[in-house]
Amino acid sequence: MKAWKVVACLGAGALCVVTGGLAAPAIGAVVGSSVLGLSGAAATSAGLAAIGGGSLAAGGLGMAGGTAIISAVAGGVGAVTTVVATNVAEGAKAKKQNEELRSELRNSNIDNATKQKVIMQLNEKVEKLRRALADEKARADKSDDRIGLIEEQLADMLEKLKTAQTA
Repeated sequence: MKAWKVVACLGAGALCVVTGGLAAPAIGAVVGSSVLGLSGAAATSAGLAAIGGGSLAAGGLGMAGGTAIISAVAGGVGAVTTVVATNVAEGAKAKKQNEELRSELRNSNIDNATKQKVIMQLNEKVEKLRRALADEKARADKSDDRIGLIEEQLADMLEKLKTAQTA
């Protein structure tokens, strides 16, 4: 991966961590009001604590843990999105280069050795794109697995909260 791409991914991830941290109280309030039936500051505090695995006294990570989880998820989403966007841009650039090579091959009277060289270059680019596609699919599958795990954990926490409310 090129250095500019790494820097872009880290920057986007950091930006999303910050915005995730800023959005954490609103997300906590939604969880606190919709799931726990609270309102105001109590909803925000209880919602963030629930996302963090419960209060500190109950052995969870509390509000800080909830905020950290929201920020971490937002940072991961930002970094993955940036990787995908830069790969799309690189793909478009490679496609244009390939079209130029094909056009050059069709429109010029070059000897067979030169044609073979151009064909080899095109084949190398095809293989590189196939590898990049396979890598991107693998990253997407990992992200899907992580998202599924987080969703399962959230559903489990929400079920525990409901049980605690009714007890």
